[in-house]
Amino acid sequence: MSAILVWVDMQEIRCGRCHALLFKAGQGAIAGAIQIKCRRCGTLNWLRPVEPLIRAEERDGKEQDDAERSDP
Repeated sequence: MSAILVWVDMQEIRCGRCHALLFKAGQGAIAGAIQIKCRRCGTLNWLRPVEPLIRAEERDGKEQDDAERSDP
């Protein structure tokens, strides 16, 4: 039996006050808001996922489409 190893780039999530390691998470692992208490200092850390940024080409293309529709 052989094991398949997959390397996942993990991001370290640290306490905002004392910088203790709270957990490690992969890209897109957090789907909703999280509240986690630091074991070291007791601070409640609030986390939420970052919304994906819209690429400039997509934004510009969408604005052009909207402008073309409003022209008589």
